[in-house]
Amino acid sequence: MKKIQMKKQNEDAVSPVIGVMLMLVVTIVIAAVVAAFAGGLATEAEPVPAAVLDADVYAGDQTLVLRSFSGENLRSDETNVKVQDGKGNLLATGSLDPSISAYFSPGMTQTINLDVTGSLDYGQYVNVLVIVDGKHIVLNKEVLVKL
Repeated sequence: MKKIQMKKQNEDAVSPVIGVMLMLVVTIVIAAVVAAFAGGLATEAEPVPAAVLDADVYAGDQTLVLRSFSGENLRSDETNVKVQDGKGNLLATGSLDPSISAYFSPGMTQTINLDVTGSLDYGQYVNVLVIVDGKHIVLNKEVLVKL
């Protein structure tokens, strides 16, 4: 009679299936953490002031007339204007006068004397940017320079 030899089976403490499942779980957790930080979930968003404004630029006396129709009050000492040409080159800058009012509120109009650094000509189209806190653009509008 022939003897049958049985092969000894390798019995690991953790099966390969459980190992693969653990690697998948770790990968998913890491991906969720990265997505949360990349999506801004971990940071607080700073609110952008909302206001409906209009502006006119005058070449003759180098001024900008800014009007507020509705929205939030803008702090005068934190509100600046930039006038750029169509290519983004800076033509003039200015700021609201806090001595007139601490806040630029709906219904108000203010004339801003511009510090002209470029060519501000009658009939030219320029972009007017109103910037609050040095980082929030409240108005970005193309206007025709008037006399």
